[in-house]
Order: sequence, then C-alpha cells, then structure tokens
Amino acid sequence: EGGCCHVHLMHEMCVCMPHRDKKDRYGDELPGYTGPEEGVCHQERERTLPLRIMDKTDQLALAMMDYNHGDPKRIQHTTKVHAYASLMGREEGLDAETQFILESAALVHDIGIRASEQKYGYQNGKLQEQEGPAVARELLSRLGGYTAQQTERICWLIAHHHTYHVCEDMDYQLLIEADFLVNLYEDNESPKAIQTVRRNIFKTKSGLKMLDSMYGDTDL
Repeated sequence: EGGCCHVHLMHEMCVCMPHRDKKDRYGDELPGYTGPEEGVCHQERERTLPLRIMDKTDQLALAMMDYNHGDPKRIQHTTKVHAYASLMGREEGLDAETQFILESAALVHDIGIRASEQKYGYQNGKLQEQEGPAVARELLSRLGGYTAQQTERICWLIAHHHTYHVCEDMDYQLLIEADFLVNLYEDNESPKAIQTVRRNIFKTKSGLKMLDSMYGDTDL
C-alpha cells in the first residue's frame, strides 16, 4: 500500500555512497567497471551493474544451482553450508585467499553426489569424496579465474570433507563444521548425537558459538 510513493521517497532521500572500488572483495579487478557515473544514485547504479561484475563465488554459486537444477534440497543444503562457512571464516579472521578457498569449497563440497548416483546407483560420503574432485575440476576450469593451486586445494577439500579428524588447516576445519551445522538440523539428529559431534568435531570459536546458539547448552 502506497508502494510507489514510498519508492519515490526513498530514491529522493538516497545519499550516494563513496566511490566504489574497482576490485572485488578478493582484490581482483572487476572487468567492465569504470566507476560510478556522476549524479547517479548508488541504489540505481547497483541495479544496473553488468552481470560480469559478480565475483567468482557468486558465479560459482549460480553454476552450482544450474548443476543441481530441479533438486531444491541439494541447492538449499549447498547455499546454507556456504553461508555458514563464509560467516565463520570472517569471524575467524581468515586471510582473503583462505576465505576464497573456503567459500568455493563450500559451494562444491557435495558435487560428487550426482556422479556417484549415476555411476553406482547410490551415494555416500566416501563416494562423494572419490567422485567429486573430477567434476569440480571440470566446472572450475570452465568458469575460469581459478589458479591451478586454488583448484587443487578446493578439490582436496572435497576429497576429505567426510574424513573427520583434528585438522589445523582452517579452511578444512571450517568446511567440516559448516557442513555439520546444516546436516545436524536436516537429519534431525538427537541431542546426544549433537553432544558427540560438539565434543569430537567442533574446534573453532565461531563454530562452537553457532552450534550452541542453535541447540543451547549441548556440552553436558
């Protein structure tokens, strides 16, 4: 009700933001972006920025939605794992490169499910680890913008994301914790199972904080 007037008023009240950087959040140049036009409201400018300005993780997220077309459960799972991993990485103060690797791996961590089902007629964690890296490597190569080192690290994380042991590598640990945050809810795990996972799997401050926020005091 009164939507048109509200939108017009918001546009009139808009205060343009400072000059937008020509780099994405990982420090890479944004192709096709030449800076804001004079006198153009920043909200209007954001609506008209070309699609190619999206950063690499945005492109990968959309590619994974296309890959899982018609499977909302897997799309929802991937999106949630990525959201938690991204937030946890920032909470832990990861450097930009490690944050990028973590977010990319979170988006493709389950990419081996479909390949496993097509090849074996079923899937499980070990088959995901076995079949996922090759599919991810092809996708990352097709999208472009990933170095060989980045690709190999992402594929290594896919190949180990169901291998649970104490790990000092933050991208690995946070990926596992983000996946558990989602799986514990989606699988409707019992309080006892949550306690066991908290004790044996979760190590980071951000992961423990999120787990306890979701389930209360599980450290009994």
